[in-house]
Amino acid sequence: MSNTYLWRILPLLVVVVLAHSQSVDSLVQEALKNNPQLKSFEYQIQATGFRANAAGALPAPTLGLEFSQIPTNSINLLNGATANNLSMSQMFMLGGKLAAMSDVEKKRGNVLEQNRGSLEVQLRAKIKMNYFRLWLLDRQIEVQQRTISLLEELAKNMVPHVQTNRMRQADLLTIQAEVSSEKARLISMQSDRITVQNIIYSLLGRDDFSIVIITDSLLITRSTNISEFQLSEKVKRANPSLLAMDKMKEMNESMIVSADKDLIPDVMVQAMVMRMPNGMLLTGGSRSAYAIQQSAMGMPMQETDWMYSIMASITLPFAPWSAERSIGKADEMRAANSSIDAEKNAMQREMLTTLRSAINKFQTADSLSQQYSSTIIPLIHEAAEAQTVAYQTGQVPISTVLDARRMELMKQDDYFMSVIDRQMALTEIEMMVGAPLQ
Repeated sequence: MSNTYLWRILPLLVVVVLAHSQSVDSLVQEALKNNPQLKSFEYQIQATGFRANAAGALPAPTLGLEFSQIPTNSINLLNGATANNLSMSQMFMLGGKLAAMSDVEKKRGNVLEQNRGSLEVQLRAKIKMNYFRLWLLDRQIEVQQRTISLLEELAKNMVPHVQTNRMRQADLLTIQAEVSSEKARLISMQSDRITVQNIIYSLLGRDDFSIVIITDSLLITRSTNISEFQLSEKVKRANPSLLAMDKMKEMNESMIVSADKDLIPDVMVQAMVMRMPNGMLLTGGSRSAYAIQQSAMGMPMQETDWMYSIMASITLPFAPWSAERSIGKADEMRAANSSIDAEKNAMQREMLTTLRSAINKFQTADSLSQQYSSTIIPLIHEAAEAQTVAYQTGQVPISTVLDARRMELMKQDDYFMSVIDRQMALTEIEMMVGAPLQ
């Protein structure tokens, strides 16, 4: 887009400042690197990786120690008991249950990655939109300063003419009142600029608010080819919010697989070592009075016997009164996927509608900005200059000059608004697509 006239309406100071200006892309990169919300998502994604590893581990084994059948008149736990039992048991989850649960957590991490991508898109859009607002305020401030300088110069030149009664003092007072009014507007613009700049600081994750953000005056030189069909396909294929829904469906499918595997039995194996300090009891479990007396007195008894036992148990999750826990969970996930399909369809339709509106807005603003820069503003500027010369020669009243200057200022503002509308529409298109447009 041509911006020849833009350089005629900006103060010369802009040329010096350009070397130190910050492009919107550099601020976007800074935000993507430092924004606290993005860092939070990174830690959440790391957490799902750890959770996936934990879900794939076996349940903790159980270690047991038992001193059985100790006489009430004995405090010797080790030798007074009929048996000392040391056991260890371990639950084994069969049928790939652990792998299925681990896969669910991995898929949850994929959902978070897409949510992080969606946040990046939103953050990029917020940075750009607020940067463009800042850019607009900077251009308006520059035009305002230039207008004030012109009016002050005009008032200064009028003073000797008023003193010699060649011009009316009322005209000088009118100019001075207009200068004061424009200065008041300038103060309001500068206040608005600080507010917008603080919003950008927050999005960037900056703690130091003392560094002034200087916008790039060459912002309007970019051009972009817009194809509604290609962009619509990109929205369907690459928008992070839509992709997140696909990942949620994949996660739910993994949860269905995990729920189905819950119907497979689990096996628990237990091994036990038994120490019988009084030897094996062959009398139906009774102990002789002699053994009890020896135990009570803490005296040595007969030879200790050792035995071991192995036990295996199996769960029955497919039992009619418990199978519904797994079946119901799988049915719930299938219903959730149907809901996600409907929601995705509605969101995609809304995005495509927004995309078409943004494309129309972009094309309209692009056409207007070219017309303003190439035709309207140069003509308005020449007309205002001609009215100023006409007033100095006494051909028109001062009100005509002020009206011409106001019209020039208004058209310049309209031009800047068309530029920003173009960039805002482009940013909105990028939000729908999910990535910057080249």
